[in-house]
Amino acid sequence: AVVSTQSTGGGNDVSMIQAADAGIGIVGKEGKQASLAADFSITQFSHVGRLLLWHGRNSYNRCASLSQFIIHRGLIISVMQAIFSAVFFFVSISLYQGILLIGYSTFFTMGPVFFLVLDVDVDAKIAMTYPELYKELQKGRVLSFKTFFVWI
Repeated sequence: AVVSTQSTGGGNDVSMIQAADAGIGIVGKEGKQASLAADFSITQFSHVGRLLLWHGRNSYNRCASLSQFIIHRGLIISVMQAIFSAVFFFVSISLYQGILLIGYSTFFTMGPVFFLVLDVDVDAKIAMTYPELYKELQKGRVLSFKTFFVWI
């Protein structure tokens, strides 16, 4: 089982924030020590809900989509190379030159990455009003074999 910890605190909690998997530092009267040592920095404790429920949800969805896209892109290159090799009696010749593979990987990935930044599945108010939507992410329905095979 994977243990995931989250720590939130001010200046006197720096060691606890650094030891956590996801540390959230709050800038306050004690200074900026916690925010400098943390993974995420906020100005008020009331922003924790929005950070977890809204930004965390978007981050998970975007990472899931991007990882599936990159695996899909790699499969396209690999399958094309395998078919090329099989047709030409498994001779050790690359289908593409190195510069073409780098260009394909770079430019084919740039567009979807920029669109993922703008991708939002639910509005921020809905995500904050219905925190049970977060259970969908915890069950792994966004990043699963089923969604992976939809890409293929």
